[in-house]
Amino acid sequence: MVIGSVQSANLTFMFITSFGQFGLNSSGVVPAGDMAIRDINSRSGLLPGYRLMYDSVKDSQCQFDRSLSTFFQGIQSDPVKLAVIGCGCSVATEPVAAISHHWNISQISYFSASIELSNRSKYKRYFRTNPSLALEPPAFYSMIKHFGWKRIALLTQNEVVYTTAAARLQGVLERGQCTAQIKLFQTTSTNPVMDNDDFFLTDEDYRVFFVNSYPEPARQIICEAFKRHFTYPKYVWIMRDSFVDNWWTAAVDKGDVNCTDQELEMFLNKALLITVYPSSENSTALTDTGITGQQFHNEYNLRALQMNYEVSGAGGRAYDAVWILAAALNRTMVMVESGNINGTGCENITGSLVPLEQFQYSNEKLGCLIQYNIQMTNFTGVSGHIQFDSNGTRIQNIITLKQYRHSEFGGNISKTEFAFLNAQQGYSFTFLPGLNDTNVYHDGIPPDGTATKKTVTYSIPLVIVSYCLALIGELFAIICLAFSIAFRDRRMMKHSSHNLNYLIIVGAMCMYASVVAHLVPTTAYATVQATCQLSNWLFIAGYTLSFGSMLGRMWRVLYTYQNPKISKKFVQDWYMVMVVLIIAGVGMAIVSIETIVSGQKGFATKSESYEHPKGAAAYDVQEFYYVWMCLEPSTPALYMRALIYAYLAALQIVGIVLAFQTRKVKYSGLEDSKFVSATIYVSSLMLVVLVLDTFVLGGYLNTSGTLLAVGVVTLTTAILLLIFVPKMILLYRERICESLKRSSPGQNSLADSGLSGNDAKVISLEEELSQKEKLVSSLSLEMNNLKKRLSSAH
Repeated sequence: MVIGSVQSANLTFMFITSFGQFGLNSSGVVPAGDMAIRDINSRSGLLPGYRLMYDSVKDSQCQFDRSLSTFFQGIQSDPVKLAVIGCGCSVATEPVAAISHHWNISQISYFSASIELSNRSKYKRYFRTNPSLALEPPAFYSMIKHFGWKRIALLTQNEVVYTTAAARLQGVLERGQCTAQIKLFQTTSTNPVMDNDDFFLTDEDYRVFFVNSYPEPARQIICEAFKRHFTYPKYVWIMRDSFVDNWWTAAVDKGDVNCTDQELEMFLNKALLITVYPSSENSTALTDTGITGQQFHNEYNLRALQMNYEVSGAGGRAYDAVWILAAALNRTMVMVESGNINGTGCENITGSLVPLEQFQYSNEKLGCLIQYNIQMTNFTGVSGHIQFDSNGTRIQNIITLKQYRHSEFGGNISKTEFAFLNAQQGYSFTFLPGLNDTNVYHDGIPPDGTATKKTVTYSIPLVIVSYCLALIGELFAIICLAFSIAFRDRRMMKHSSHNLNYLIIVGAMCMYASVVAHLVPTTAYATVQATCQLSNWLFIAGYTLSFGSMLGRMWRVLYTYQNPKISKKFVQDWYMVMVVLIIAGVGMAIVSIETIVSGQKGFATKSESYEHPKGAAAYDVQEFYYVWMCLEPSTPALYMRALIYAYLAALQIVGIVLAFQTRKVKYSGLEDSKFVSATIYVSSLMLVVLVLDTFVLGGYLNTSGTLLAVGVVTLTTAILLLIFVPKMILLYRERICESLKRSSPGQNSLADSGLSGNDAKVISLEEELSQKEKLVSSLSLEMNNLKKRLSSAH
């Protein structure tokens, strides 16, 4: 077609598009191409002596074979074509771009975004005024990362342009720790063949879908999704902003879509759009073509309507493609006329520098010059500024994000830009001024279907109560310690060994502290690991010190009872202290080995919480609750924990045997052995609690914590109560007796004190024994002095 004033010679290019009979309809660019030819041919100083034209619009039908057939028909027919503009879609463009260089002609595409087309070694003379989809994966990842989505379903048409894009996108998402599942579908005519059972991956509960297809099957997909109620706010839909306006309506539908326009508009509300294509529809800046972007779109929309074409989003890029070809031919014309082609890389290529109208397909030199001048494009068109990279792809750095929205005041759905991503800045996500997440999703960002995994810790009331009990226990232990120190010279304290009493108290304080360490309310792994280790060390240290001291006392009572004439030196305190420290040392050695074994993988492990059963949260997303367990479930770690409990059980057996053997002890000053025996029985129950807490109640965090806190506090408090309170009571009674003696001397002072007969008798015997011991000590001293005098006399 020739548009413009009469010129002296025609320069013809091949114009190929797709009319959508079997695939994508890109024929809406035809009015834009006609406008470009008209404006170019009327532009003085541009291609003087020539007129630019195409003979007829060729239909590739967006098919591989059809596109090749169309190209060959154009090559074989007159006139000679200097270039190809087209071919309407990536599927049709790739085969032509792969062979067009054999005829020394360049090709400029306005629609094809396939990543494969950036392969310069294969597509040697191919250019495109639209960016490659290679920009899309990192931008897509940045977008979903911003919204917190990690699971995406890629509904992909089984065409190489889309499968390649899906594979690239999947790789980028998975490297970003996201899950991207590709769901391929075939098409019959324009309708997708959908698996009715699992096309939308319902079994895996995907909530974010990316429609990776041409618009015709996309209409069928969203219609089916609407019927299945896969709609906002429970589901998120993402598409490319490369379809024609109102692409879902019956006016442009070529497929079997059983949904009304209103239903599809309702479905598309809040759907997101990502586009690598530049837009200048509202630009009022004058371009190199002599008009503004706004002027172009106003006229183009009107002409498309008048010529009965669909308005195409590629209209501006097709207009610019024709202008780029004209500008390149103009620069080539100047080079041919001057004969200066230095620096073009075409100097040594075979062929002649002939006028453009004399170009033949065998003229490599002239074909090389045309390619060179297209490559050197630096042009501001109605679609924005255009330069090509080394692969012939338009350089584009800004990726735009839009959203379909219904107007607040009713009316049709429209696209609203809300953010952009800059490739030169690492695809950083940036909202337009004054906008934020609330403007996009005012009810909150929909989830991606990933089951919510929450790690919970001890309930605060449990922690508060346990901490209070442990603190009270620590205060009581301090009181017992002060009591033991203050009255260590008392006979009743000497009989029970004040050094062992100190160890019992220190052990009790460690066990109280283990409760505090164990119940730290945190979900941080490092903190949990540290508190698990600390509480384990404190408990074992405290338990072995306290229990070992009681075993020492029991053994000494039994040994003294069975051997009344034994030397005092044999049962002195430091022997007992050494035994207790050995008992505690063995326990700590086992714990140390367990720490080393578990430390390789971590001392804490996560387990599902049975106190918080899984359920559905907002948008029916499953919720799972997990807790940290203070046990690494590897075989060596379990063996070491079992060894610790076996060691404690062995001590319990020894303690029970000693308690049984000392049950008949009736000697004054040794009767507290019955209280020690009682604590041994209590500690046996505590060992059972420990085994349950470790191996049975791991998933019941609060139950386990309650049982452990109550058990440890009860055991520790029982030890202190049974060991020290009877001594405190006895000391109190002694003080009463002493006070009565001083205030009312006489034989009946004990009887009048209110004490029971046995208690009064014990105190009386204690006083008598004390007096006799003083007498014995005095006589011993007198006898020693006498021996010295006798020795000196001899």
